[in-house]
Amino acid sequence: MGLIVASCTAAPSFYDFECDPDSFFPAPECIDGGTDAGSDAPDADPQAACTSRGGECVEIPDDPEAGFWSQVPLAVWFGPAPDIPKECPFVGGEQFRLYAGLTAPPAQCDPCECQEATGQCSGVPGKITIGAGMCGAVGAPSLPFDGPGGWDGSCTDANAVPAGAQCPPGSGVPCAQSITLSALPPPANEKCDVKPSQIIKVSGTKITEWETGALACRSSLDTSLCGAGDQLCVPKVLYPHRQCVWQKGKHTKCPKPYDYEGPRIMYPFQPKESRVCTECTCGAPQGGMCMATVRLFDNGVCSGEFHQRIVTSEGGPCDPILPPGRALGGKSVTEHVYVKGTCEAGGGEPIGEAVEDEENAVTFCCRPSYMFDE
Repeated sequence: MGLIVASCTAAPSFYDFECDPDSFFPAPECIDGGTDAGSDAPDADPQAACTSRGGECVEIPDDPEAGFWSQVPLAVWFGPAPDIPKECPFVGGEQFRLYAGLTAPPAQCDPCECQEATGQCSGVPGKITIGAGMCGAVGAPSLPFDGPGGWDGSCTDANAVPAGAQCPPGSGVPCAQSITLSALPPPANEKCDVKPSQIIKVSGTKITEWETGALACRSSLDTSLCGAGDQLCVPKVLYPHRQCVWQKGKHTKCPKPYDYEGPRIMYPFQPKESRVCTECTCGAPQGGMCMATVRLFDNGVCSGEFHQRIVTSEGGPCDPILPPGRALGGKSVTEHVYVKGTCEAGGGEPIGEAVEDEENAVTFCCRPSYMFDE
């Protein structure tokens, strides 16, 4: 049976009321057995009892080559997914609400970002030298001016140089003419933590969209109104509803007489989801360093400061001592500061996909529907 002509008639609802001979499927004892009951007459159409109540007799599927299918057809609405009805028009209620034609764009991830670098600074220049010449002089004698072993930068008079000291002794050349400082130790425990703000997005406004929807409804049925045990009397559904049998899983062959068209494979709304963003990472900080202040004093108790110099972990300076030959009594290294480096963020790449939930797929095989009620 093919499609007839277009109409906007909606699918009817069917209700059973006991002892109401005008209901779609009345109780047998309520059916009038008089001369008007055509189904009792010897030459009556065996399907008249079904068709007179707005139904039709449909064959129970029996096709061993197609496999096992549900014996009872469902009234299934097919159409655009956004237009799928909110509820079934039949008293049997909803059996399935399924979809086909998945559109699931890939994930889009917010860019990964790193927090500010952190690090720890401590220690003193590895070497402090007093030169008996200006900075850069070649071959000038020198004296060590380091602190004691394990020096933490606090005030010390280790290797103090008295005023007027000559290098070499008796040469008339003042020892204290310049001071050279080596670099500080590099930052310790330097790192960048990931900013905990990454979220997953997808293209467009919806995570998942479907092209086609199917609402499968249970409807009234009866085997006693078709005159044969291999047929069911079911409501005569109108387009876009169809009478369909179903089977779980994906199948490629439909049983007769439900082979009007190829099988329709439908899926649950929620797909199998694996769209995620890779974990964010932060590389090692680059450009970070330590800074501190080296202070020079006239005496060993670190009073009478006469010079201070910023020194870093990148390298040490050389400064003149003015006036040349003055006393170098004490020294200290204070005010350690970590100069923040920067870290390169990595990760945050979209991976995975959303696919149909094939484990819970349902295949429908359908008879043609009517465009209008005859």
